Amino acid sequence: SSLIAVDTHLFRLSNRAGLAKGKTVRAFEDKLMKVTPKEFMQDAHHWLIIHSCYVCIARKPRCVQRVVSHPCDDFRRRQ
Repeated sequence: SSLIAVDTHLFRLSNRAGLAKGKTVRAFEDKLMKVTPKEFMQDAHHWLIIHSCYVCIARKPRCVQRVVSHPCDDFRRRQ
């Protein structure tokens, strides 16, 4: 069974994008796993971390460069 380990990068990205929200790490991880297609489960953790480190950075997100900008809640708020 694959897991998506929740760290600071995933927490920030998922909250900004509206992928998953939760009060506890477990609740957050469960919701994130629910919205991640099974065929991407093995690589999703790494893809999301890379995206959050280089595109959806903490202080000044580069929303224009986001590959997934259209479904991102934060991107829509900035429009």
